[in-house]
Amino acid sequence: MTEPEIQYVDVSFPIALRRSFSYRIPKEWSVELFPGQRVVAPLKKTAAVGYILRIFSKKPEGFETKEILEIIDFHPVFPPELFSFLKKVSEYYLSPFGKVLSAAIPPEYQTQKSRKLVVTRNVESAIPSEYEALYRKIKEKGEILLSGLKRTFDNEILRKGVTSLKRLGLITEYPVFHQRHQRGLIEKSIQLAPDFSATLEVLEAMQKKSPRQWELLDTLLKQNGELNGNNLKSFSPACIQALAGKGIVSIHQTDVSLDQLWNEFTEKKKDISLMPEQESAFQTMKTAIDAGKFSPFLLEGVTGSGKTEVYIRLIEYALSIGKSAIVLVPEITLTTHLAARFRGAFQDKIAIWHSQLGQSQRGSVWQAILRGDFPVVIGARSALFLPLQNLGLIIVDEEQDSSFKQNGQDPKYHARDAAMLRGVESKSVVVLGSATPSLETQYNAITGKFQKIDLPKRFAKSPTALIHVIDMKEEWRTTGVYNNPISDFLLNKIKEKIALGQQVLLMQNRRGYSNILLCAQCGWSPVCRNCDISMTYHIKSKRIQCHYCNLTQYPPSSCPQCGGTKFLYPGYGTQRVEAALAEAFPEYSIGRLDIDTAREKGFSLNVMNQFEQNQISILVGTQMIAKGLDFPNVSLVGILNADIGLYLPDFRARERVFQLLYQVSGRAGRGDIQGEIVLQTFNSQDFTIQCAIQQNLSKFSNYELNERNPLNYPPFSRIALVSISDLNSQRASDVADNVAEFLQQKKKHIALLGPAPAPLGKIKNRYRYSIILKSRKERDPNGIQLRGLLHSLIVSPSWEELNRRARITIDIDPLNLL
Repeated sequence: MTEPEIQYVDVSFPIALRRSFSYRIPKEWSVELFPGQRVVAPLKKTAAVGYILRIFSKKPEGFETKEILEIIDFHPVFPPELFSFLKKVSEYYLSPFGKVLSAAIPPEYQTQKSRKLVVTRNVESAIPSEYEALYRKIKEKGEILLSGLKRTFDNEILRKGVTSLKRLGLITEYPVFHQRHQRGLIEKSIQLAPDFSATLEVLEAMQKKSPRQWELLDTLLKQNGELNGNNLKSFSPACIQALAGKGIVSIHQTDVSLDQLWNEFTEKKKDISLMPEQESAFQTMKTAIDAGKFSPFLLEGVTGSGKTEVYIRLIEYALSIGKSAIVLVPEITLTTHLAARFRGAFQDKIAIWHSQLGQSQRGSVWQAILRGDFPVVIGARSALFLPLQNLGLIIVDEEQDSSFKQNGQDPKYHARDAAMLRGVESKSVVVLGSATPSLETQYNAITGKFQKIDLPKRFAKSPTALIHVIDMKEEWRTTGVYNNPISDFLLNKIKEKIALGQQVLLMQNRRGYSNILLCAQCGWSPVCRNCDISMTYHIKSKRIQCHYCNLTQYPPSSCPQCGGTKFLYPGYGTQRVEAALAEAFPEYSIGRLDIDTAREKGFSLNVMNQFEQNQISILVGTQMIAKGLDFPNVSLVGILNADIGLYLPDFRARERVFQLLYQVSGRAGRGDIQGEIVLQTFNSQDFTIQCAIQQNLSKFSNYELNERNPLNYPPFSRIALVSISDLNSQRASDVADNVAEFLQQKKKHIALLGPAPAPLGKIKNRYRYSIILKSRKERDPNGIQLRGLLHSLIVSPSWEELNRRARITIDIDPLNLL
């Protein structure tokens, strides 16, 4: 009988190292091996979970291979095309493959590492007296998980005791890996206690001492004594538990099906009858789906042109021939009507992947998608990594939206661009939809890389919205009221619309109350000690906050520079606008939607639902309200400061402003009512502002392309950003110089800018330096030379030493250069 052939595997770990490690499979194991399989393997002095990259039989030369310790997956968790796609993401964005694979598995499905203690010597006389009880407990069990000792011993005894017993050789510690516990899906509900009664005095006291508990009780009374699901999301577990502890409510939990997770996204299925332009667009892309090969499209349609109807018909067709589909949107909770529309169309065939899902819910949905239970998924950027089988269609709606780019952690991918990579691997049709496509996407259509399809007509019954431009310099001069966020003209328009029972959207793309706090005597303003950035005043908390590191503190009672006690609050954010509206329209309901309010789980969804049901008359918000909203009763959109962001030191600043103004303008008049737009600006003659007023995308795009071409900026080049940061400014500067010197020697025709202090030179106490690389597409069409240059830096002998001295990050195709 022949000996079984020894197999070897290359394994990648979810760590910063951009290399794999070779191991051998124990020859007595008889298991199926496959790429993407999770295994436990020795790594330095411990063990870690990694992913098999390849399986081979030739013994690696030059070193002795260690054995794999454990197999975690016995069934593939990545379909072959998904595994190939994730490898391409790793290569393109220069991210460690292990980190990319790990990002494609939800936390609830990932393994948990524990520490197991095993007795190795039975010599009680050598044990320090303070650790005798600990040793006896371990000996009694023979082996025990460290977590199992935490109920008996405090953390200090455990930490010092385990270290001491290991040093004496009495115990050995081993890492243990196990699958996280997959909890069932449950829904929490609360009921008012049957015997509850309270006097008016008790309720008033609760309102003063515990306002959130009183608010929950008040809501409960209005809802006939029972709350569940989304109605509970606005209240913290601590608040609910506090009322339960007082005997006021009882808490109940019931099992729910996956389909119940999306009850808030409900709409009846609508019969779709396509107009001629829509039908033509559908037929063109249907033919591409039939061809079964990668085909990228730009579907450019003005707001209200019916792109959603085309999406639904395409997905219906893909399903009819056994294909699956992914729909990417910027943020599900801000596009509830779109999610509801898709759920109405596809019922139990669609999963909605959004940020409000809990960890156990995400784990359950992910497994269901892997099983093939949901052939359609709609979600934010991470939905692109979901394990759908037989993928045939990828749709990226609002493709220009910056939230499709992941910043901060690896992989720093852009979902729009990564969708192209997955489209290639899965031989799928990829549709990029937008009313204001990014210049990169427009350029790809111009050069023939993408096929462009136009939907130029708006199918709403109402005529085109009227646009009113208000010069705020003139407004402040004539009224004598400075720093007023709402002009008299806009105020009168709001009165007119809400008196008719219509709704109003107001956008101010800055949160907080006032963007700075200013000493009236000397002009001093508080700056964040961690970031060297002005702090924003928030009226609800009566505190100042840094919007970069979240440092929050009370403002000083007197100026630390001159001792003055009078402060001014120039500038205005969404909180100030909300306060001004509440004063002007006390009898109407006003809602606010920005990052501050959206942090509370379920809040965004509740606000959107209330607005949809006409329970809110005026909704004020940041750019979160600019895209995807479809409320027929909105007849007025007010843009309070159209100039915000226009003069940032970023070559994309004007493009972002134009897109934002164009998109938010499209929220008015989507039903039978003619819409009106009031655009307030301090520079009405600016070219970008004029193009937005005229709703002239081609005029703006042509101008901006002509500006960027001689400067070698995208879309005519590919760029990469190398960021260097450290707590010590000089060390960060020195490392930046070293990195630039290395790149300068090898760059050939690639342009190098820097190193230079970043526009935001200090964030979270770290001093920041930037190096920008630009590679002209004419010479480097796919960016291979640019990435090759950066790869040579990553694999160079000096890379690890440079990273020990300072933090270095690489961002391919960055959207933010600040």
